[in-house]
Amino acid sequence: MPKYSSAKDMPDNLKNPTAFIAWEHVRGVFVQELGDDKEGWVFWPCVHFQDDTWHPLAKDGDITKARQICASLSAIHDKPIQDWTRPAPPGLTLASTREQISNYLKGTKEWLETTHPEPSPLWGAGWEYTDHLFLDGVTHFEFEEEMRAMHKTALEVFGGMEPSKLKAGLAIVKEQATRRWSLLHAANIKPDPKPEEVA
Repeated sequence: MPKYSSAKDMPDNLKNPTAFIAWEHVRGVFVQELGDDKEGWVFWPCVHFQDDTWHPLAKDGDITKARQICASLSAIHDKPIQDWTRPAPPGLTLASTREQISNYLKGTKEWLETTHPEPSPLWGAGWEYTDHLFLDGVTHFEFEEEMRAMHKTALEVFGGMEPSKLKAGLAIVKEQATRRWSLLHAANIKPDPKPEEVA
């Protein structure tokens, strides 16, 4: 039975991919999200090889199954799990909307003005603006209010920035935040609003 150390060599039609993996060449396992609200969300458990290639281990699409498979393989092969479909821990989120916008758009401006690839997100694109709101149990309407406040703050903070670059940066922020917000609802049970926030 062949053992694969890279996704480059793995056939797509393997019935049980985990049996054909050389686990000593694996960095870890992770949950990959695909789709969106319109097409429907799909979640795959995946293996991440040391050569930075990855391969799906199952394509059922169910978030619970994907997480169970990753947890089982992590325990069996002593490999770390990366699951960005879960909300980022509260300690990672930034308290200030102004600080969030400032930090993100500074990075976006640098990216837009260079040929460097977009940096990998810390937790999952858009987490800075959504995960703390999700954990607080805010409504969709309140989320939209936060996005409008973010837009207003960005215009105030970066009023001197070239309009086309500011517009591009804000479009990236909104797109990533909206997608992340939808993903969190598709993959997790939303917490109840905090008592102090209940009207």
